[in-house]
Amino acid sequence: MINPKKLVNIDSITLDSQLEDGKIRVIIVDGIKQEAWITEAPEHGKTLVETRKGDLARVEFEIGYKLN
Repeated sequence: MINPKKLVNIDSITLDSQLEDGKIRVIIVDGIKQEAWITEAPEHGKTLVETRKGDLARVEFEIGYKLN
């Protein structure tokens, strides 16, 4: 789920329903458009949320690989 997915019916969604064992997720809540988006965070890396004029523009991932 690298592509952000729009959450529909956000009035009835709970945070508990978005939890999945072993996954780290990022939820973006837009108070201007009353929308919410969800995406998985990379196992090793950074997640950057970019806005433009108060709008969600993109989510960028900087993914790395851990060496033992």
